[in-house]
Amino acid sequence: MPDSSDRRLLPRTRARAAAVSERGRHWAETREADSATGVAIGAWHRFRAVDGPLESALLSLYILIAVIPALLVMEEYLEPDAQAFATHMVDHYNLSAQTASLVRSVLAQDADHHLGSALFAIAGALFFGLNFGRVLQLVHARSWRIDLPARSSDYARYGVVLVGVYGLLVLLMVQLAELTGGDSWARMALIPGWIALLTAFFLEAPRLLTHGLISRRALLPGAVLTALGLVALMLVSSWVMKYWVDLYARDYGGLGVVMAVFFWLGLSSVIIVWSAALAPALADRRELRRLPDSPA
Repeated sequence: MPDSSDRRLLPRTRARAAAVSERGRHWAETREADSATGVAIGAWHRFRAVDGPLESALLSLYILIAVIPALLVMEEYLEPDAQAFATHMVDHYNLSAQTASLVRSVLAQDADHHLGSALFAIAGALFFGLNFGRVLQLVHARSWRIDLPARSSDYARYGVVLVGVYGLLVLLMVQLAELTGGDSWARMALIPGWIALLTAFFLEAPRLLTHGLISRRALLPGAVLTALGLVALMLVSSWVMKYWVDLYARDYGGLGVVMAVFFWLGLSSVIIVWSAALAPALADRRELRRLPDSPA
């Protein structure tokens, strides 16, 4: 049986926890909306409102099961070597021999089954890939708190966005193949181009998906932040991917390779969703500072 001191300790602990929680809530509510902390708090509220972790996981899942298989099929028809993509990945990240063997077992294609893999990739793109655009549409609509009318043309919009995603990843694959083993300065020289390209994509794709209800001026900060975050993640992955894939592959084998890739897709998706939630908070700050009685 607990003694009297133990019985008194539990209520005191709860009271202290409640007091700390109340102080934190009061602090958050009293932040000026046009301050840096106010913007961060506003972005966090919007991130929670759109179910940020769930939407990020969905984006990652649709890329993994719909986009990547289609890219592997493209590689089958563009490269005579069925293991070309896996070899480029192994060489680019300098993976160990054991991990390289697992990567090839996961990503290498059987040249005798081109038609079957192509049909599966097309089916995956139609049933799952289009949902990438749908999730991106929901994230921006909920972040900006706008009601979108249901239109039959939305599926065409999802298709355009999906084609854009394919184009970006194909371009990344070409860079991976052409610059593997080359000078690092060549890859660094492409960084401004990637930032500009990703900014343009994440500026036009949300505007297309939201039927033009959000201006480019309002979307620009989120697009720039998304581009900077994705490029930074690409640079970080070039240094740590070797150890990360080795870590998963050592414990889980071929499944570990898939888990490691999904983790990096998840980080990319979090950047996309978080930037989408931050853009409206920055727009609110801009509007507040335009008011006549706004502090300097």
